[in-house]
Amino acid sequence: MKPRISVIIPTRNRSEFLGDAIASVLAQTVPAQEIIVVDDGSTDETQDLLGKFEGPIRCLYQSHAGPAAARNRGLAAVKGEYIGFLDDDDLWPPDKTGQQLAHLLANPDVGMVLGHTQRVVQRPSASGKRDFEHYKKPARLFSLGCGLYRRTLFETVGLFNDRMQFAEDDDWFMRCDELGVHLVFLPEVTQYYRFHESNMTWDRQSRQRFLLHLAKNRMDRARSRREQSK
Repeated sequence: MKPRISVIIPTRNRSEFLGDAIASVLAQTVPAQEIIVVDDGSTDETQDLLGKFEGPIRCLYQSHAGPAAARNRGLAAVKGEYIGFLDDDDLWPPDKTGQQLAHLLANPDVGMVLGHTQRVVQRPSASGKRDFEHYKKPARLFSLGCGLYRRTLFETVGLFNDRMQFAEDDDWFMRCDELGVHLVFLPEVTQYYRFHESNMTWDRQSRQRFLLHLAKNRMDRARSRREQSK
């Protein structure tokens, strides 16, 4: 029996990009057995778009609660042993899941396999099409979309903090680090992270606030561990 891969795509009002994201998952050389799209309260054409796709796609709908809650909803529904996450405006190269699954199967002590992220930036186009071009070199980033994860990892580390509307993925990776989760970075690009007008909204003050929130969460966990060890 082949290992089962499940992919979770949280989305909200990104129908203009979502189709490309789903298509990149369907184009994998090692296909996913299920693709769960969690619609986090979209009011655009998302539901119409999803009806146009064939394949192992399942859509879950919830009132707007944020990306962490959407990913947790997907995790509660998955059946696969291996989990991939893709944001609704990003893309995967065709051999992404194949390379990472092979590494997980060969190394049972590894909890997750990450890869490099190629950032691409939207540029104005006279044709009216969305044109993207590479921005700098591929980078080694802790980004959910560039990885493949054992399902059991979420039993050990826990789910995403749904009280956080931003940086919930950074918070989760921090918890993995604190617990000593064994991970591997592959040199290949495993994610295309697309910058465009609707996701370039973080101002400096907001980013600093979220970074402070992450730091506080980490200190609170460290304090809790010290108290438990007394």
